[in-house]
Amino acid sequence: MKAKFWSISGDSFKIKDMSTSKDGNVLFEVAGKAYSFTNKRTLVDSKTQEPVFVMTEAAMQFDDKQTVYSGDGKTELFKVASNFGNTKQSTSGLKNNQGKKIILEGKMNLLSKKGHICLGDVNTGRPIGKVCSPVQIQNLIPDWSAGGSGWARHDYFIEIAPGVDMALIIAMVLAYEQMEQSYDDEMN
Repeated sequence: MKAKFWSISGDSFKIKDMSTSKDGNVLFEVAGKAYSFTNKRTLVDSKTQEPVFVMTEAAMQFDDKQTVYSGDGKTELFKVASNFGNTKQSTSGLKNNQGKKIILEGKMNLLSKKGHICLGDVNTGRPIGKVCSPVQIQNLIPDWSAGGSGWARHDYFIEIAPGVDMALIIAMVLAYEQMEQSYDDEMN
């Protein structure tokens, strides 16, 4: 995932599958409006150009929740919230394909570019996603080097467990990233 975190151009970037080559295959594009009233971001399928989901953060809210809607922006799917300091993230209102309520919890830190997402409690649940830096990934992929590959400081990799919805994990990471940005803005 190559994100331009503090981009005046609107936080737009591409999400690539890096398992196919060092250049990657573009799977999604994130179209962002960083300075809009609702901080809206849309995940778009790169092949169909159809929106997968829309994520918003209401202006002037007391907590820092990100709300994820269907691709048309009309149906709320779930919310992602964090504790004070944004060290632990969790979903509310999320349901599986059978309509059963489920909770995802994450413990991510993009400053060090690492973290994980679990189905259920972050300490006891099943790990379904992992975030790591380009420097860390070179230990996992033989003959891969972060140096000279064009990766920037704000790039990171997301490893998703087989059978897990890729867009769901991306939504968790994007929500975390947006909440982290909000905390940084409040501190400055």
